[in-house]
Amino acid sequence: MKRIILGVLMLAASGTLVAAQLYRWVDEKGNVEYRDTPPPSSAKKVEQRTLGGSTVEASSLPFSVQQAVRNFPVTLWNSTCGAPCDQAREHLARRGVPHTEKDPQNDVEAFKKLTGGIDVPVLYVGSTRIKGYFEGEWDSALDIAGYPRTAPPGFKPGAKPTAARTSTPPVKLYTHPECGAPCSEARSLLAGRGIKFEDITAQEQAEIDELQKVSGDTKVPVLLVGQVVTRGFSASDYNLVLDAAGFPSSQQTARP
Repeated sequence: MKRIILGVLMLAASGTLVAAQLYRWVDEKGNVEYRDTPPPSSAKKVEQRTLGGSTVEASSLPFSVQQAVRNFPVTLWNSTCGAPCDQAREHLARRGVPHTEKDPQNDVEAFKKLTGGIDVPVLYVGSTRIKGYFEGEWDSALDIAGYPRTAPPGFKPGAKPTAARTSTPPVKLYTHPECGAPCSEARSLLAGRGIKFEDITAQEQAEIDELQKVSGDTKVPVLLVGQVVTRGFSASDYNLVLDAAGFPSSQQTARP
């Protein structure tokens, strides 16, 4: 059974409805509906058609999810940081949330400007930003945006990575023989994580000039991971940078 709104057909036939929107869906009783207003959230097999034009837009997603995607697009900035990053992906997959996944290592400076740091994961639901994985906060933001609590039957959202990183970036550590404990601890941290790095001793003028160019100063130690510069030594800062770059943690590299 098909029920068609007469007003829509009359306007379309008269040619006065140019690029008007016509929605087609199946209601709860299996009836096919055609209307010029969006369908209810319970509608199935929603199609949106542009009258007077050549575009026909169809989707297997429930209309409520289409609306959420349109009004509150989801972007996940993520890497290989271990459990939090894995839980972030699993959370979106479990709820059936269409999203775009981006790797901060592909544009570190843009990521730092956008989020104010280098920590991952970071979730954007529309303009709402959540740094870190917190199940309750993520659910709240997704609920407000209208995303489903569970994935629709047979729906596999997947992420659309912008560009997957196939290898980790080069690592350099600038040190000096008189640096003492900070340089020794920096080396130990990198070695403990099984990371191959270039240890540059800033004694000769060429190395000093290189250090100056990299960090804007001659103080050591300085860690350079790809294009990310970390001055001084802080175990937490070093680990954050290395996690964001996709290096395995010391626990992951350890073998019995």
